[in-house]
Amino acid sequence: MRTGCRICFVGWISFVVCAVLLAVNATARGIGTGSTREAAEKADEKGVAAVDYTKLARSLVRYPHNPVIKVGEKGMWDDQTLGCFAVLDDGDQFYFYSDGTQHGKPKNLGMATSKDGMTWKKYEKNPLFPGSMSHAIKVGRTFRLYYPHAGGLQMRTSPDGFHWGEPRKVLEGHLDPCVIRVAENKFHLYYCDGGRKTIDEKPVWEFKNYLATSKDGIAWQNEPEPVLPLGPEGSWDSRSHAGPCVLNLEDGFHMWSLGSGEYKGKTAWRIGHATSPDGLKWTKTAQEPVLDIGPFYITHFTGPRRTSHEKSTPDDSGPRVSGS
Repeated sequence: MRTGCRICFVGWISFVVCAVLLAVNATARGIGTGSTREAAEKADEKGVAAVDYTKLARSLVRYPHNPVIKVGEKGMWDDQTLGCFAVLDDGDQFYFYSDGTQHGKPKNLGMATSKDGMTWKKYEKNPLFPGSMSHAIKVGRTFRLYYPHAGGLQMRTSPDGFHWGEPRKVLEGHLDPCVIRVAENKFHLYYCDGGRKTIDEKPVWEFKNYLATSKDGIAWQNEPEPVLPLGPEGSWDSRSHAGPCVLNLEDGFHMWSLGSGEYKGKTAWRIGHATSPDGLKWTKTAQEPVLDIGPFYITHFTGPRRTSHEKSTPDDSGPRVSGS
């Protein structure tokens, strides 16, 4: 199965979310190798009921041993944060790509591998190169890594997922890329775009998720409208959408993405779910998120992807919220 999952969150909290998409992939993977459609066909032959992916996506439980990957020891390339990651399931093993920061230095991309998606081994030659917010896919025998850097969306290729060629700029701008191959000559790129705007005379950040299409995954055509509107005032995703992650499964396309809304005077980030028959027109599967804010840590947000962590106090439920 050559499917990837990608979602972005802040710091090591990212890895709490990894189980969201690994669980979906593993359901099909457990009944056969190859694509999810091939797995479904084998399941049908064996008389196994088809998987209800929407139900699965809305029945998530956090892995009790999170985080599955931690920041590095002091002095390592990732001793401050890990975040904005991508996971590629190649059938034999999982490839994990994430940005990390060392105190006082720019972000770099590094990787890890795993046989089960839960126990990971960091690559001994990390970091790979400068960058962040990566997404990995495989086209034929070639690995591709997309990531925003130096003012544009860069793409690198690799024969093995470890050793990468020089970057190639394929598009201007674009944050949080998620690239899927829809057909032989059809690729979709889901990404987030936006910035600061003024609401009620206050500066706020507002991001939305968009789509671009391509015949080869290199030359892209942007679609003008966001894939989903923001939620109504007061809802969990009324302020922003970001970090889109899309899987093409046998019952259609599924998207998980971050949404932000007000929570006790601050901004809380949660994960929502939507489906589409064609990857173009999307519908939320419910008005509530599939993964809500969690306990233990509060994350303070000082701008896109710039974070620090503070342990919550014993009498504070400690939701993951952000504020200036």
